Amino acid sequence: MISTSAEVQETIQENLERLREAKLSEALWKRDLSVWKGRDESALKSISSRLGWLDCPKNFLAKADELNAFADEIRTTGFKQVAVLGMGGSSLCVEVLRDVFGSAEGFPEMFVLDSTHPDQIKTLESKLDIKHTLFIVSSKSGSTLEPNCYQAYFWARVKEETGAEPGPSFVAITDPGSDLEKLARAQHFRRAFLNPPDIGGRFSVLSYFGMLPAALLGIDLKQLLQRALNEAESTKADHRASTALEFGAQMATLATAGRDKLTIVTSHSLRSFGYWAEQLIAESTGKHGKGILPVEGETLAEGTYGDDRFFLALRLAGEALDVPQPDGPTTEFALADKYDMGAEFFRWEFAVAVAGWLLEINPFDEPNVAESKENTNKVLSGVPVADFSEDISIKVGSKEVSERLHDFLDKNLHPNFYLAIMAYVERNEDSIIQLSMLRESIEAKYQCAVTVGFGPRFLHSTGQFHKGGPNTGVFIQMTDIPKEDLPIPTKPFTFGKLIEAQAEGDRQSLLSKSKPLLHVELGKEPVRAIGTIASGF
Repeated sequence: MISTSAEVQETIQENLERLREAKLSEALWKRDLSVWKGRDESALKSISSRLGWLDCPKNFLAKADELNAFADEIRTTGFKQVAVLGMGGSSLCVEVLRDVFGSAEGFPEMFVLDSTHPDQIKTLESKLDIKHTLFIVSSKSGSTLEPNCYQAYFWARVKEETGAEPGPSFVAITDPGSDLEKLARAQHFRRAFLNPPDIGGRFSVLSYFGMLPAALLGIDLKQLLQRALNEAESTKADHRASTALEFGAQMATLATAGRDKLTIVTSHSLRSFGYWAEQLIAESTGKHGKGILPVEGETLAEGTYGDDRFFLALRLAGEALDVPQPDGPTTEFALADKYDMGAEFFRWEFAVAVAGWLLEINPFDEPNVAESKENTNKVLSGVPVADFSEDISIKVGSKEVSERLHDFLDKNLHPNFYLAIMAYVERNEDSIIQLSMLRESIEAKYQCAVTVGFGPRFLHSTGQFHKGGPNTGVFIQMTDIPKEDLPIPTKPFTFGKLIEAQAEGDRQSLLSKSKPLLHVELGKEPVRAIGTIASGF
């Protein structure tokens, strides 16, 4: 049950009746596309080819023994660490599972790489025992640039360290027939796990993309997937008992009423859940000028928030939220234990599909994600991209940096707008702390929602919302100078050039849509530079 006004509660109930009259749940499970009437042929094709996630709890429960056997093989072979090389849904779900459950005793330590920043890659490499690390190359399409570059880099490193062919140290998770599957066969990977192709990346946590890493962490797959299956079954039965259906109606109703900033608050053990939920919601709903902006990682403060907020509290039994009572409509989900995460994953996936139907958008496509990718490829190949004459860049250390920042925000950050800080820097404890301080300072002054995304991973998450969602976004892009650049075997460019091109590509994409953007050059000491900026508010 949501805590909100009687008027909003009545509208939510009206939308629930619409869902029941349309028999949306039944239509989803039957793959009945008639419920999506009014969509064009391309949208219907997209929807029909992206509903495999509904069957994941049942299908992968049947694969639990196979996955557990593979996990035992990896342990007995002597692998002490696992590094997942992915981007978007294929990496964010693993990060959540690792952070919530950790590695069981006797199981490998898990790392996730989803950044092209050279410093990030070197930091990961410094933590790995290359000879005893299993690398999982995770990509639905098999052609995603970032995982392919990671694979080429660490393939060369394994060969240097061992003097042997690296194939046995690599595993692929991808769709059948993809370039990655072909590469895995040609280079004799230890195994290629072929995922059902009708599952989109952000809906793939309960498939091989999430469940293989879960098995390698020592998580009880049968228990996790049984909880997910129980939740899935609840969406088939009495609609009035479906919390997923109700949550979807809440999100869509409140977004339509202007409360389109879904602020995710969790107890301590579940703090990284927002990483996955952020991509699921933003990329699914942020299109055609509509959408729900997930706000994760925010430290709630005393005081009144704007009337654009809707709060979701996620709490593990025995843990307190340890934040002030949210000031606005609030829904709370309580987990009896960590294995309820299985149910939570499915609940949110189903709710997002429901919200998409009510918002009259296709929740299973991502029409704007390709823009920045195309611009990145143009920059890397030397093809000129659009030239915007206005000077939108400033350097930290210049006298006018504070004045320019304040003027930019004063001019563009209106009530119920949001600020997106897009930081193309190494994601570590220090940068997270400094960006959080900056975020809190700006929120306190402007009373608006502020999101923080690390580049380029946010391009596969909130990047869709930035370009396709409501025209209420204001953008600060931050770039730095890496300590050391790294070559990418088989590529004519380095990781440093790649992340630079990704930042420029996204910059051009936002500017082409007349989005207010300020580019801040942080220099060689990004953490200190961010701290300097934060102290100016």
